[in-house]
Amino acid sequence: MNQRVTWFFVRLFAVFLLLFFMVRLAFLWMYPDEFSDLSILEVIYAMLKGAWFMDSSITMVFLGIPFLLSYLPLKWFVSRWYLHLLSWYTFVLLFAFALIAIGDLLYFGMVHRHTGHELAAALNTSKEAMFDMLVSAYWAYFTVLFVVMGFAAKLWKRWMMPNNAIMHLKLGWKRIPFFVIMFVLILLTMRGGIESKPIQSVFAYNEGSMAQGHLTLNGVFATLHSLHQSHMRVPNFMPEPEAEVIVQKIYQSPSEVYPDSTYPLMRERSSIYPAQDKLNVVILLLESWDPDFIDITRELAGKKAYGVTPNYNALVKKGRLYTNFYANGQRSIDGIAAVIAGVPRVPGAGGIGEGIEINGMGWLGKIAKLQGYQTSFLSGSYRHSFYMDKISPLAGFDTYYGSEDLKQLHPNPPKSQWGGWDYDLFMAGQQLYQKTEQPFLSVMFSVSTHSPWALPEPRFKKFDGSSNAERFLNTIYYTDWALGEFFKQVEASNYADNTIFILLADHASGNMSHPNMREQYRIPMLVIAPNLKPGIDDTLSSQIDLIPTLIDLAGWKKVKYASLGSSIVEPRNHRSVMFGRDAMTGRIEDNGALVVRSLDRLVYSEGDASLVTRAEKRLEAQVQVLLHAWQHNTLMKQTVQQP
Repeated sequence: MNQRVTWFFVRLFAVFLLLFFMVRLAFLWMYPDEFSDLSILEVIYAMLKGAWFMDSSITMVFLGIPFLLSYLPLKWFVSRWYLHLLSWYTFVLLFAFALIAIGDLLYFGMVHRHTGHELAAALNTSKEAMFDMLVSAYWAYFTVLFVVMGFAAKLWKRWMMPNNAIMHLKLGWKRIPFFVIMFVLILLTMRGGIESKPIQSVFAYNEGSMAQGHLTLNGVFATLHSLHQSHMRVPNFMPEPEAEVIVQKIYQSPSEVYPDSTYPLMRERSSIYPAQDKLNVVILLLESWDPDFIDITRELAGKKAYGVTPNYNALVKKGRLYTNFYANGQRSIDGIAAVIAGVPRVPGAGGIGEGIEINGMGWLGKIAKLQGYQTSFLSGSYRHSFYMDKISPLAGFDTYYGSEDLKQLHPNPPKSQWGGWDYDLFMAGQQLYQKTEQPFLSVMFSVSTHSPWALPEPRFKKFDGSSNAERFLNTIYYTDWALGEFFKQVEASNYADNTIFILLADHASGNMSHPNMREQYRIPMLVIAPNLKPGIDDTLSSQIDLIPTLIDLAGWKKVKYASLGSSIVEPRNHRSVMFGRDAMTGRIEDNGALVVRSLDRLVYSEGDASLVTRAEKRLEAQVQVLLHAWQHNTLMKQTVQQP
């Protein structure tokens, strides 16, 4: 048996199955709350299904062709040098898979799902930042890992090399049908069976349980399948006219009309405050700010405050704090897209910087410019991050800053892996606004609260930093201080009294356990505006509601836009939130219904059956109409002229 090449390949293949089995055990051990509702039978089923489909598929993608070549009637492919080379290739591949699997295991604890498209996006847009972070923050881990790799290589050489006398059975003419059979089996394993479509990550969620799906899927499969660009696929849930009627009814408002039937998502809106003068707008998009770490929102939830956001707490007394507010995605670029374009990520399409920006969009910057505003986008990250140096002018922002454009104000700070420090960013914004002609609109995107949670000065180290949560709290404390310094200068400025300030997060943090799906997207939003009464507001809303809200608060007239949101300050009978989740999208309604689905099936739901059915129908219509608009470039008419 040990002299057969097939047995050699079976051994190599089995090592990968063992790796994925151990990783799944690690998931059950590290995140017991995520899988506590699964029965023993469901756990066993998920692990067997994962091994049979996901693990076998991704492993055979890399081992299938070398395996198949050995059945050709050529001595090269059963020679010692070829099989030894193949064995070491498998070892390197196994090591790479282990790295991805470990990264996915840790990432799961932050966002409660496997990694995917964000890795591809980060590799495309932030290679240098990722490399700097890995080298500076995790060098010790990599040192240990490579030492382990050295010992593993010795064991591999001893136990996993092919037998020197390896050979095939003498099959004669039977080799041809045997080769064909092996080809079909390998191909089917790669595809995940005889399904009409090749297996994808979403196939793990067929049973309708998110927890069971998470255990079935492995991070290597999810990550590698996300690296290739998929073509846009527009579903056909219902006739397009029916879908358009449903969607337009969702956003129906007495302050709006749909001016062009060719563009079913484009609306025209005027402020609900007709006598309102145009106000300046400053949006502060704060990296990973989470209600579980902010003092005021913890206190409102009956939890003990950490004492890290005294300045934010003071600002809350001057503004309106929205406590039932949500991010529309789990990545920074998704938050940026929701704020400046009013669109969520949906399955079947990429995000901003991944292709959809070539379509006509209802960009916030362009809308503001047509209202007579000066516009700017200031980012604490590097200029090229998320392609924002290219997207910013496309989105109508006249001025763009990246971290390279910020003046260093801290004395001898360490290098920030993801760009500049928040204090530098906020002070650059204040200086720009002070000299900018009014009215102006600006977006500032902060990064100091991003992992690995470095600090510019030791004085901001409020906690020991023995855990990720403590290091994150230290950076929250620092950014809160920077906000305090910013607003001190704002109060003495010439624009303070006629400016709307909006403070919100790009997405929730991964440093707090959020088994409840709603909490994985809940973020704080604070609006300080001359025409908005301060207080606490539990109106269901999200990032894509900002554009119509600004139209109202800033006093804009006859604005054509294409946001999939509704004004937060306009009374409505029914509100909802859309959110993106890997190859799926979800919908939360104010009646308690929550649905998550891919383009093919409903994968998760909460609420009464009748409410879920109606929510799913609305979600299907939203996704279909949005994808249809992107496919045909009928989201926003770009020749529209506004006053």
